[in-house]
Amino acid sequence: MDSTAVIWIVIGIVVLLVIIGVVVYVAGRRGREQRERKRREDQERAEAMRRDAEARAIDARENEAKATRAQADAQQAQVDADRLRREADQRQAEAQELRANSAEQSRKADELDPSIDTRHGRHDGGGSSDAATGTAGGSESQRGDTGPGTESTAGDTEATRRPDVPDTRETRDTGRPPAGTDDRT
Repeated sequence: MDSTAVIWIVIGIVVLLVIIGVVVYVAGRRGREQRERKRREDQERAEAMRRDAEARAIDARENEAKATRAQADAQQAQVDADRLRREADQRQAEAQELRANSAEQSRKADELDPSIDTRHGRHDGGGSSDAATGTAGGSESQRGDTGPGTESTAGDTEATRRPDVPDTRETRDTGRPPAGTDDRT
């Protein structure tokens, strides 16, 4: 083989090596560019994921704050309900006490009133109060007071007369004791 053939073989090998080097360089450059592009995309995706995570964390904190406020509102409502329940119970107790005091006062008034038979809880007509009109004694027909000089039989039954109170009623115009009593002593 002559020296020109060797030179051509060497030149061919060098050209082949240069072509391989260029291919490797270009392929490496593309690989680096792809890796760099992929790294940037991954970085951007990671940043977007961090922003989403941060936004979700903020939303979670807002929801926690809302839940805490709702729980506080519920507790306040419970406290208010308990307070109102206690007030209602207290007012109910006061109302019952007033009712009991009213009934006791009415009972004492009935004991003081000689026209009330407290053994049977009956009125014989005199001295009862008419709650609707606010007048003592009720109407004339209830009191048995139909006018001067007339005798009334309302409330004169034996069952409603108090035996411990003597019958000292006199008619107003005659000055005589009622019929049926003996005044000869």
